[in-house]
Amino acid sequence: MPTVAVGLGLVIEIAGGLAILLGWHTRWAALILGFFTLVASFFFHNFWGVPAEAAMMQQLLFWKNIAVVGGLLGYAAHGAGAWSVDGRKA
Repeated sequence: MPTVAVGLGLVIEIAGGLAILLGWHTRWAALILGFFTLVASFFFHNFWGVPAEAAMMQQLLFWKNIAVVGGLLGYAAHGAGAWSVDGRKA
């Protein structure tokens, strides 16, 4: 099962990143990546459940990911812009 999860995560990150880079279905890609990042943050950077000497690094990485989610929500709210694939269709 871990191999399947890694494969799924890899597909989500690469496909979502390329979609945002090209501006193709940017809003959906940003929402999916934001949700994925938020869920992964709670599973992999649980600073509240690690020893005190490791908590600082995990807390830093957790809040970095929350900031990334905020940026992705900005893309979800405003889209990619006029030079994107989505912008050329409109």
